[in-house]
Amino acid sequence: MEAKRRLLNEIKALHQLVDDIDYYGILMVDRDCAPHEIGDAYRRESRRLHPDRMSSLENAAATKQANVIYRLVNEAYRVLKDPEQRGQYDILLTDGVIRMTDDARSGANDQKRANDPSNAAKHPKAEKYWAMALSDWEQKSYRACVMNIQFALNFEPGNEVFKEWLTKAKAARDEAESKREKNPYKLRIM
Repeated sequence: MEAKRRLLNEIKALHQLVDDIDYYGILMVDRDCAPHEIGDAYRRESRRLHPDRMSSLENAAATKQANVIYRLVNEAYRVLKDPEQRGQYDILLTDGVIRMTDDARSGANDQKRANDPSNAAKHPKAEKYWAMALSDWEQKSYRACVMNIQFALNFEPGNEVFKEWLTKAKAARDEAESKREKNPYKLRIM
């Protein structure tokens, strides 16, 4: 009987706090925990708060509250087990969002897309040259990178990302050319 009362009190207290607890708190793990710890915590909390176990309490209100908590445990596990979603959630958490709703998720995706330079082009032809410029950057072919960014700027002259990368590419090109050995006596065979 004592165990039932303790469980009822715990469920009631958790239900009152559930709106203020983030996913890490629901699973009772630290934010910097390893992925396997998330799985272990989920299994522990899932067993403890499973609806079949709560039906034995014979208290309809407590069972409903336990079901709400159980759904949040499942939601927390779904988000935190996936490294990409966990990263998005961590970003949202720093902004004060404690639930990964569809709106919050799309906002995080929009932010991620905005920070990704590969999504800077809007015009289809500019996008083509921009993709080539980014590929040239990765291959450290800075002359070609500068040229392709300039082509992309012809289609989107007001694109600030292009302008920023053009400055960066020109500086990298100039540095690479200054390091290249220049031999005025180099013979050309024709």
